[in-house]
Amino acid sequence: MQFGPVVPADVTAPHIGIAGIVVYAMVFAIVAIATSRKAVYAVVALILLDPFAYSQSIGMTTLTLSKIALIAAIAGLAVRKTPVRALKAAPVARLALAVLLVAFATALSILHAAFGTPVERETLKWMEYAVILCVCAIAFYEDHDELLIRWAVLVVTAIVIALSVPELYLGAHSGLIIAHNEVPRIAGPLEGPNQLAAYLGLMLPLMLAYTLLQGRRWPEIFVIAGGILATLMTFSRGGLVALALALLLVALLCARSSAARIAFGAAALAIIAGAGIAWRLVAGGIGLVTSASHHRVEIHGGLGTRRDLWRAAIELWRSHPVWGIGAGNYELEVGKFLHAPIKTHANSLYLQSLAEGGIPLLAATLFLIYTSIATFLRRAQTPLTIAALAASGALAVHFILDLLVFYPKVGMAWMMLLGLAAADVAKRLRQTVAPI
Repeated sequence: MQFGPVVPADVTAPHIGIAGIVVYAMVFAIVAIATSRKAVYAVVALILLDPFAYSQSIGMTTLTLSKIALIAAIAGLAVRKTPVRALKAAPVARLALAVLLVAFATALSILHAAFGTPVERETLKWMEYAVILCVCAIAFYEDHDELLIRWAVLVVTAIVIALSVPELYLGAHSGLIIAHNEVPRIAGPLEGPNQLAAYLGLMLPLMLAYTLLQGRRWPEIFVIAGGILATLMTFSRGGLVALALALLLVALLCARSSAARIAFGAAALAIIAGAGIAWRLVAGGIGLVTSASHHRVEIHGGLGTRRDLWRAAIELWRSHPVWGIGAGNYELEVGKFLHAPIKTHANSLYLQSLAEGGIPLLAATLFLIYTSIATFLRRAQTPLTIAALAASGALAVHFILDLLVFYPKVGMAWMMLLGLAAADVAKRLRQTVAPI
């Protein structure tokens, strides 16, 4: 079989020009006007534009379609004087607080940071995540049109898959060696194969929940099958485990018979146990759980191996155990520590949080993950709440092997799902206590 070439990506965003200004102005106008007429269009626009950045640099920052759409959505909601009472609901407020705590802990990490600009960048990113969660919750709470959300998720997921799968033959920006052949790892419009797997791990569970609870639609079934195939082509081990776990959890929560629940539950536990064993084997190789000696640093395309990156994260944390070395500073320090030309992240959200933000950031990160699961644990009855619970639980496992929320497309997709599900819970709680 003839595979496409593997060519490293050029991640430099071009300076904004006339074309960029025109595109951004058009997107702003369309989203703002649409949102001013129907609040849920803000969410639809964010869902549809999330995977497609169209990045343009301006000064020290970068503009994207999603950022412009977010600003336009806020403007549209303001024009129509949309109430913000969703923020007073416990599920929404709890999740927003958890995200803001991560932003605050990220900001604190500047105390020992050798480079301050990355800390500012990561802090602003988490504040943006909090705003996205709140905007989606406000819009959906006031305009509970779930059919539009379902269609938006179907359309954007189908487009992402259609742009991703051909890369196996047309070429991609990363690959691996299988039987002496360099095989591309597809990523499509996402930043990389692990990020594509994580994105699909958020979209496919929601589509499956809709299919199981609100009736089958053949387009959704085809897209779910295509999404599973695309995830296989990413060759993302963490992504494959997380997607399998998420889909099994959705099936478990939607199952009506006891036998089906037991079968799906057993399969989900087997996946979690397998992930735990894998962590034990890899962690043992770097001395996290044993005193095994370490071998020479291995460099693969300037990225290194998880064994080396995780060992570096632990040692860098030990240099500043309370406040960490500063958010965004790991990739700038890891090469010096390993004495190798490596510049990348730690390939683990937990170890990255520990190294860069010390105890406060790790605690805030764990609290966010706990809140994203606990908020829906006893209220997983609708497609949105079931998908949010399943996807968040699966992400908690995937975070062991990959730093996913560092990439806005994945982080935004997660925040949108959490905001929608929290608003769904708040809406149902309000209807329950409303006077007859």
